[in-house]
Amino acid sequence: MFWRDRVEGWKADKVTGTERSHAQQYWSDLLKCFGVIPERIDLFERDAARATTGGAGYIDLFWSGVVIGEAKSLGRDLNAAFSQALDYLAGGSIADHEFPKYVLVADFEHLRIDRLGDDAWTVQCRIEDIPDHVDQLMFLAGKETITKQDEVEASIAASKLMAGMYNAMLDEDADAGVGEYAAQNPEDEDLAVQQTSMWMTRLLFLLYGDDAGLWEEDLFYRFVLYDTTTDNLGAQLTALFHVLNTPLNQRRRVPQAMARFPYVNGSVFRDTLVPEYFDNEFREALLAACRFHWTRISPAVFGSMFQLVKSKEARRADGEHYTSEANILKVLEPLLLDQLREEADRLIANKSTSQKALRQFRDELATMQFVDPACGCGNFLVIAYRELRRIETRVIVELRRREKLTTASFDVSLDQKLTIDQFHGFEINWWPAKIAETAMFLVDHQANRELAAAVGDAPDRLPIKITAHIRHDNALRLSWDAVLPRPVGLTYVFGNPPFLGDHTRTKEQLSDLKAAWGGKKVLGRLDFVTGWHAKTLQLLANRPGEFAYVTTNSITQGDQVPRLFEPIYDGGWRIKFGHRTFAWDSEAPGAAVVHCVIVGFTKDRSARQSLWDYEHPNATPVHLQPKTGINAYLVDGPSVLVGPRSRPLAAGLPELSYGSKPSDGGNLVVTEDQIEGVRRDPTLSKYVRPYIGTTEMLYGKGRWCLWLVDLDPADLNRSTELRQRIAAVKKMRSESKAESTRIYRHDHLFRQMGFVSESPFIALPEVSSVNRRYLPVGFLGPECITSNKIYSAEDDGGVLFAIACSTMLITWMKTVGGRMKSDLSLSSTITWNNFPLPKLDDRAQESIIKAGLAIRAARDRFPDRTLAEHYNTTAMDPALVSAHDALDRIVDKLFGASRRIAGLEQRQEVLFAHYAAMLSEAA
Repeated sequence: MFWRDRVEGWKADKVTGTERSHAQQYWSDLLKCFGVIPERIDLFERDAARATTGGAGYIDLFWSGVVIGEAKSLGRDLNAAFSQALDYLAGGSIADHEFPKYVLVADFEHLRIDRLGDDAWTVQCRIEDIPDHVDQLMFLAGKETITKQDEVEASIAASKLMAGMYNAMLDEDADAGVGEYAAQNPEDEDLAVQQTSMWMTRLLFLLYGDDAGLWEEDLFYRFVLYDTTTDNLGAQLTALFHVLNTPLNQRRRVPQAMARFPYVNGSVFRDTLVPEYFDNEFREALLAACRFHWTRISPAVFGSMFQLVKSKEARRADGEHYTSEANILKVLEPLLLDQLREEADRLIANKSTSQKALRQFRDELATMQFVDPACGCGNFLVIAYRELRRIETRVIVELRRREKLTTASFDVSLDQKLTIDQFHGFEINWWPAKIAETAMFLVDHQANRELAAAVGDAPDRLPIKITAHIRHDNALRLSWDAVLPRPVGLTYVFGNPPFLGDHTRTKEQLSDLKAAWGGKKVLGRLDFVTGWHAKTLQLLANRPGEFAYVTTNSITQGDQVPRLFEPIYDGGWRIKFGHRTFAWDSEAPGAAVVHCVIVGFTKDRSARQSLWDYEHPNATPVHLQPKTGINAYLVDGPSVLVGPRSRPLAAGLPELSYGSKPSDGGNLVVTEDQIEGVRRDPTLSKYVRPYIGTTEMLYGKGRWCLWLVDLDPADLNRSTELRQRIAAVKKMRSESKAESTRIYRHDHLFRQMGFVSESPFIALPEVSSVNRRYLPVGFLGPECITSNKIYSAEDDGGVLFAIACSTMLITWMKTVGGRMKSDLSLSSTITWNNFPLPKLDDRAQESIIKAGLAIRAARDRFPDRTLAEHYNTTAMDPALVSAHDALDRIVDKLFGASRRIAGLEQRQEVLFAHYAAMLSEAA
């Protein structure tokens, strides 16, 4: 009641001007109520510019990243005081990373509390009523509720601070490879970059520890502020690193400013670094980082950004490159977290649950092993540990409630069992591996803070005796079983291994992939990511566990599916859950968005399956509950694998053939700007034929070729251009890297002779947009030569045209065919030859042909439109849509539907059911 009595005294004595003479004591007394010792932090009289006047002023109370406060004389308007505080914040002298979340204004008799940001609120009370609003003031004790958005914003701000120090230590133009271009070993790194990276890791540890209670609050900040200068900063920090790595009983004549730091142990400060000499820019950058509120960061998000600090492009990108926690949880929740949370909820909610059952559940968590064999900066491991600790903390709280242990006197270390040494990571690049080690320690401390908030106590992790096992090594060359201890419980393997297709992987990576699968495995076009599946199958062959990976969506498409899933199924595994294609943002600057899937596996036949679908790659996932089961194509249907087939499965369905590929250096192909000149040459002109590829067929572009299969040798003497073109072809082929091209003797012919017809034929593009409702099928005359990007088959009657136009075919193509990025890629051996078309009788053929003719008639209404315009995803002609609907009604009934099928999933179920039945009949 001291301040209440003082206020009444001022009123009685009619005292004015209390603002300047008593503000610091007022704020100091308030802060001390929440355990903050203002004398340790420079909180008062911060000079700052005002936005409205441009003039300078002094902020009464400023705690960087936490609160700004203004005190006014008794009876003054608090709204005006609040506006003044905002005026200082808008004045430009408060850096973004220092922006507070709260504003406090007071006239000594009243206190107003404002939360800034999206979740803004305001509370005002009389001074004697402050105890009723302790919850709103708990942010002063570091116990505020931090939202996911707060964590992301804080992590981005933190990455900017680290980038500022990195620039000051090296140079803002300093650039080093990250991601797949990163140095794998420290010795491969530029020496200055390597040393700077190590310094940054240590400084991160100190900055976080200063704010998170690892030692006396702001101890490191005060050390830098008061015990260093620009000239001695490097030497002082080097000495501090040595002290942090020295046990207390071995320290000799350590200055008091350093002696107050605890013994850290572990690998953070173990190695001796080359002394550095810093300038004032670096010292100011370090002090700015010291003033930041580091406990707000997400170690996972920050770690993703921190590993990119060496990239000049990433440092300038303002923290836009990181893997979101939401994406990571798409792997972790259905793999293990959901079932563990459900079990914990059940045990806690059930009043009959014994304390023994709660302890058993808690202890089982400590028997498990968690492995990310491509861990990068450790973000999957970090989030897995944080979420598992939260589950454990809830159980500990419930145990204490039931045991009536409501005080903090009980040794919490006896309750807390889950530790970071149950977590293992493999990482080929040294720098992310170092970050992962640090991030795991940081998240462990965050989890301990949450435990302390829940039960009043938490284990003391200093000196470090328990660490996560982050191994810097090539995971595909490592014997996982040899380096991972066998736990009593389950082993969970998860992560986001690198995506590299068969055209982008290096010779070394191909060798690694072969080593992972073993010498006898036919790799084909297996993605590099599947090497992690191979190693996981080997690891879990003799120990219980489950696994899930984020992968490129190609593993669930085309000929990769049977190559990958056959050994998985042979090992007794089944799909536990899956996420269909969605966009996964790369952490690397400048990298393209990757279209991914997630597939999780279990041997538990009773495990409930879950499937998530996306309307488009960036859409919100929609949960589906499978009826039949999830197959390798992430379809609710029979568990079948669609492999290459040399001939069509369906009776009467002809084979598709590729068009022709010139391999000519452009000399047998005639472009739009060349065609007039070629046609003026009477000798050349008689060999000109339309040359149709995807672009020409879909977009109406003109292209021709010299089709010289019937070349009259005498014509070589009649046309100079003909001789020159053939000579250029010969020269180009003679310089080819491919031996088969160099020895090809027919310089006047296309290198690969494909489909040619003497009658009308259908033309199917090899690649088509996934957004199209129908495959844009061409119907071409015999004068056309198709390129190797077009599949064709003779179709004089028109039945093939109609079948190719059906929604059933494009659905099959979307489901089992390959992809070019996200676009559909047609395969004759997989998509077409396996299409489970029911047998067509004469009546069915007649109906289908008639429906196909109606589609052509609808197109012919607008002869100037290209195929791409006809099948524009947002503006198809209603008459053309109706014609396709009529065709679908006929085709869908052939597949057994009573009416036209509306949904993708229902079509997929029908297709796989027919495919399984046809396989059974053919067996």
